[in-house]
Amino acid sequence: MKTWLSLALCGMLAVSCAFPNDLDYPRVVGNIVALELEDAREVRIDPGAREVSVVLEEWADPGRVKVKECVLTDGATCPELGEWLDLTRPLKVTVHTYQDYEWTLSATQPIERYVRCAGQVQDAQFNLDTRSVYVYLPDTQPLASVTFEAMKLEPEGSRVTKTTGYESDFRNVSLVTRDVSFPITLDCVMERSFFVEWAGEEIEWHLKALQMKVETAVSEVDAHCYSARVRGVFASDGSDVAVEYRKAGDAGWTAAEDATVAGVGITARLTGLTPGTAYECRVRDGEGTSAPVSFKTGEPIQPANLGFDSWYADGKVWNPWSEGGVRVWDTANKATASFTGSATTPDDTFVAAGGPGKRACRMESSFAVVKFAAGSVFTGQFVRLQGLGAELAWGIPFTGKPVSLKGFAAYKSMPITDTDAAHAALMGQPDAGHVLVALTDWPDQFHVISSSGTYVDFDNDPAIIAYGRCAFPETTDGYISFDIPLEYRNGRTPAYLVIVASSSALGDYFTGGRGSTLWVDELELVYD
Repeated sequence: MKTWLSLALCGMLAVSCAFPNDLDYPRVVGNIVALELEDAREVRIDPGAREVSVVLEEWADPGRVKVKECVLTDGATCPELGEWLDLTRPLKVTVHTYQDYEWTLSATQPIERYVRCAGQVQDAQFNLDTRSVYVYLPDTQPLASVTFEAMKLEPEGSRVTKTTGYESDFRNVSLVTRDVSFPITLDCVMERSFFVEWAGEEIEWHLKALQMKVETAVSEVDAHCYSARVRGVFASDGSDVAVEYRKAGDAGWTAAEDATVAGVGITARLTGLTPGTAYECRVRDGEGTSAPVSFKTGEPIQPANLGFDSWYADGKVWNPWSEGGVRVWDTANKATASFTGSATTPDDTFVAAGGPGKRACRMESSFAVVKFAAGSVFTGQFVRLQGLGAELAWGIPFTGKPVSLKGFAAYKSMPITDTDAAHAALMGQPDAGHVLVALTDWPDQFHVISSSGTYVDFDNDPAIIAYGRCAFPETTDGYISFDIPLEYRNGRTPAYLVIVASSSALGDYFTGGRGSTLWVDELELVYD
């Protein structure tokens, strides 16, 4: 009997070993869905890389950042994301579901620093490791008498209180400490120290004034279609300085009327120029003229189908171009047409400008089986479905420099019916549509992927040359006109034009009101 029991037990053990010891837990990805931090200018979450990038305000203490709100995947936990975070260095945290997912939080804290002096040649340079600053002045400026107009060396709220340096009265050289109130004129033949009060501490900075030889020259030309902005420097005292220009090949020169002189720099705006024409410009001062610099004005480029009159249907999918025609616009209709039909369609009954063949672009937000989807149109191409979202290639090749995008829009706002976790507080609030425009010099189109949270950072992307946006926060009484100014951040030549219109401005985040509808019509790029 004992032998039989032993054999039975062994058999049971053998059978039990044939099954896994652990339960087959479901796979639930542990994500940080939303994170709100006190004194954070921006928080960007990248689920694909499992990274959170934080931009702190100047006055924030990176060693003690308060967590105001943290939203994780339903059921997930992360003990490290408590009330306070130390972001002085990258912080590793683990989000626990049935599995463990490691995330990295990192912070940057850009601080605006400047020293402004009368006659300054270029911006001051800073060495943060040694707390040293170098100020550049023309070789005609005596270093024994430098006028400081403004100074900011530490975060916002700090104050320069005093300065110490060697000063000469032509007989003796002595170390002198002075209270600082701007403007202030100081002896900078030798290095000076400036003391800053910040967060209860006194911080010492070292300043060295350096002389540079200045030669009269044109330093930059930013040419548009009908105008150009010219920047230059001059070597004289500035009493007789001007920017001059002419068409290439002409004999005479014309002085720009709209010119501003600051220190040894001059900036002039040339107006009334002819598009697509070669010009020359130069700086003239009391001692002569600079070498001429050539530039060419741009053309007032208008991409095709800005009036949204050309469409064709491919089955259930409406496309905003004529069959076989030039493709400027695209939509996400390929992602929604099989479920709810095309969210973006032509409208030939409600248009901003009447006439034969006239149409407008109509975009409506809806719930597409498993996810909220906004109606939208954008310059570029739909690439493919990607998870529960779509991959879109934004931008068309473009080298123009418009000053604004104008057109007509009508909007029907509905209460927000669907949100992601990060925008849950908006439930029931009025939806808003929008139109945005950007000029970029990306090396290629930007691929927006909603399922992984890959979006354009219009505030911080260094490839953004100019940007503008117009929101429609309420229902309009028919069509209204809009004009979106493009705010230029630099004078580089664009490579891509991005225009996006959406019936729900937060549609990329699956947030908006079902039934919200935006019409846009008769767009036009404006040039100066």
